[in-house]
Amino acid sequence: MRKTNTLLAAIFLVLTLQAQTAGEMVFSDTPIAPDAPANLKTEFTAGEHIYAVAYLTDAVKNLYQNQSPNAQLQVEVFIYETKPPLYSYQQPREEQLTFNNMWISGTVKDNKYLVVDITPDPAKTSAYGGKEIIYKKFGNKYEGPVNFAETLGKLAPGEHKLKVVVNCYYAPVASGEFTLTGDNFSFYTTLAEQLNNTAASAGAASAEFPKAVATDPARVTRMIAALKNSNDWKNGRFDATEILKTVITYDWEIRRHEISGTILHRYCIAAVAVKTKSGECAYYKVTFQEDYAGGNFQPLRYDGAGDKVVLKCEKLK
Repeated sequence: MRKTNTLLAAIFLVLTLQAQTAGEMVFSDTPIAPDAPANLKTEFTAGEHIYAVAYLTDAVKNLYQNQSPNAQLQVEVFIYETKPPLYSYQQPREEQLTFNNMWISGTVKDNKYLVVDITPDPAKTSAYGGKEIIYKKFGNKYEGPVNFAETLGKLAPGEHKLKVVVNCYYAPVASGEFTLTGDNFSFYTTLAEQLNNTAASAGAASAEFPKAVATDPARVTRMIAALKNSNDWKNGRFDATEILKTVITYDWEIRRHEISGTILHRYCIAAVAVKTKSGECAYYKVTFQEDYAGGNFQPLRYDGAGDKVVLKCEKLK
């Protein structure tokens, strides 16, 4: 009986997915179950949450070429607004409002659909905190729903015809349209801030401090001194009150002149954990360099750093 029920469930899933047209994108004001989409709609009013699912012609991984099995795949999500023509003899035009990159991996690549939260409830979104769907952070803001909500918050009063397009391997694979009407869209501006806070908290919970690839206490001491002596540290480029932990994550690599082959310098990278000004823990990937002159490598110096990655303080133990 159990095998029969399992078989029936599998058949139901296939038939349900086939009922959705490949290349179609559906929308709702509540989270959508891809295998049983319900409460679908194409007309929204300002203040409603918006969720979407894009149905594809094939499993996501099969839409890409020359990808290793463990590679993260880049999915592009565009939002356009259909604008009326200026003159009667012209056709409506599509104006791009924004686009974001979604990075997927793991079991998501086996699906023939993609879940795309547009302006979700922060408590119900699956866009942040997972390991198989990732929206990256640029500056102080995350891509994905944060950006989508911020974009909708800038709309002028009235009715807006919006189109969402999903690209895989730089080609459109699904799209859908909906209208959004309202006198005031500031709800989405506030929602963007809430979603950004949600993303930051989720990112901190899932973030891991990098592991060391080499142990060299003397070099680490020089790294810390060079960092604290840099202009970036002194002018507040780092959100830090103290350095908690430093590990070497990329050992020495020599760079040579591309024509003569002469040694120019060598560099290495360290993860530097800090206590932030708000009392949280975070780390930066910091590059250090030793120039080569007179047959010797010169004193180690700070060469730059990546973005701040917030993580739970207990991850540093």
